Order: sequence, then structure tokens, then C-alpha cells
Amino acid sequence: MNALLTILTGIRFDNPWWLLLLPLAVAGSITYRMFWRKNRPGVLFPSVSALRSAGFAALSLFSKFPEWLHWLVLVLIVLALSGPKAPFPPSSRDTVGIDIMIALDVSESMNTPDFSGKSRFEGARDAAMRFIDNRPADRIGLVVFSGGSFTRCPLTIDHDVLERLAETLKPGFFDEPGTAIGTAILTATNRLKAAPSKEKALVLITDGENNAGEVSPETAARLAANHGVRIYTVFAGKEARAFENVKNTDSSRKGRNELEAVARISGGRMFSAGDLFGLMKSFRDIDRLEKSRLKGRMPGRTMELYPWLLMSAVLLLFAEQALSATRFIRIP
Repeated sequence: MNALLTILTGIRFDNPWWLLLLPLAVAGSITYRMFWRKNRPGVLFPSVSALRSAGFAALSLFSKFPEWLHWLVLVLIVLALSGPKAPFPPSSRDTVGIDIMIALDVSESMNTPDFSGKSRFEGARDAAMRFIDNRPADRIGLVVFSGGSFTRCPLTIDHDVLERLAETLKPGFFDEPGTAIGTAILTATNRLKAAPSKEKALVLITDGENNAGEVSPETAARLAANHGVRIYTVFAGKEARAFENVKNTDSSRKGRNELEAVARISGGRMFSAGDLFGLMKSFRDIDRLEKSRLKGRMPGRTMELYPWLLMSAVLLLFAEQALSATRFIRIP
């Protein structure tokens, strides 16, 4: 309803002076009825009962229907001449996709089953797959990392292939112990920086701190920011449920601080997910943030309304002529 109100209140006319024909037409109709119509010739019938019984009678409510159509045609033609234009917000079909890399931690610690019976990895992968399904217009790729990182799937619009490749993953997928967050960011950035899209994002999911690789997460985040890549980090695991609790280890606290710094440097945002619901919510928030950002950069469309008005006028004119010559014929 709000969108319809926006369209109606935003209608503009290129030639509004044509609208003056409408009151002139009304004045001409009144004059015609008052002076000329009374004196027009007619055919005198001794009785109209025979005509009614033959099916020529029309309900009084609809007897003026052809005349209403006649005036509606006139109004539509005048409106078309005035050059109306209506603003339309960008729709989902107008949305240009962006390039997104997902970096998924496959270290052994992601095998911990603290997500309602699911492991951290399974919960993260399921949430990522739902995120992918919600963005059919985007090119999305997948990087996996533990002590090192590599591209499991390059940027692609074929999300079925991406999901099939993701389904074959599991913690310990390759034999490099540790968690190299900085290396994962560099691998994803190298994929994104060559992409043609102006909008690029990286979603990184992990449950720990950076303890492998030769590049720190902060350094990698600065490089990503230089190439226009926003990084959304998701800190997954039971440690995220009550991070402020003193029972949290120094390691988990350091890992969260690193992820916050990475998101801040690159212009993204950091999320904590202590359970499966938190994971799903984190990805929904990322999806909403990226869609809002993209729509904010897209100009609204302006549609010329005169072709539709003229087409409607022609169709109604044919209908008026057909009805006037058949069911609603007047003598004279």
C-alpha cells in the first residue's frame, strides 16, 4: 500500500496544460445537454413494450454505460497528451547481483557438537546454504581454511554446483592444523579483486583465533578494504553465548577481538552465534544489510504512462462502439 501511495503521489506531467481540456469538455457536455440535445430529431414509437419484450430494454443503472465509456476514453486521451510519468522503486528483478565469497573454517574444532546436536561446522554450512538460496542474482564462491586456505568453488551464479561442493566438506578436510584467518581473507580477496562487480563482500565463519599463516587478520583486512571488499565475520560456538562471562578463555576473547577488528577495518560487521538460531539470524542480518546497501545505491525507475493510457483508450473506444451498436443501441 505504501509503494502504491508513493507511485500515485509521485506522478508528474510533461505537458500539464492539456489537462485544461477536461473542464472544457465537461462545460461542452453540459451546454450540449441544455441546448442542442432537446432539439435533435427522433423516431416516434406508439409503444415501447414490443421493443422491451424483444430484448432491447436496458436496466436504468446501465443505460448510460456506453456514454460513461465515451467520456472515459476522452479522459484517458487527455491524460496521455499531458505526458504522465510515474516513479517506480527498483524491484528484485532490477537488482544487479554482487560478488560474495564465503570463507568457512574447516579446522578440527569446528567438529564440536554444541549446536543442538549439530557440529559448529554443520550449523555454519546449513546457514550459509540458506543465505545462498536467498541471493539468486549474486555470484557466490567458497573458500575453506584451517592452517591454510584454498578456493573450493570460484565465484559462480550456478548455486547448485556450489552447494554440491559444500556438501562434501567436513572438519579436517585438508591436513593443515590451525586457523589461518588472515590467509583465508587474502585467498578470498584475490578472487574478489578480479571480479567485475563494484559491490564485493566476504562472509567469514570461524570459532577461534588466528594461530596459523604468515599474515595477520588485520593486515589482510586492510588489503581487502583497499580492493573494496567488505568483510562480515561470524564468531561461532558456545563461547559466543556469554562472551562477557569471566569463564571465557583468553583465546576466545582474542579471537572475537580479531574478528571485530577485521569487520571494522573493512567496513563490515561482526556477529556472534552461540547456537543454531544465532547462526541463522547472523546470516539473515548480513543478507538484509547487503540488500539494503545495494538498493540504496540504485536509482528508482521512471515509467512513461502515455502508451498504457492510449492503449486503454483504444480498447474502451472499441467496446463503446460495439455496445452502442448492439445491446445498448439507442433510437436515435
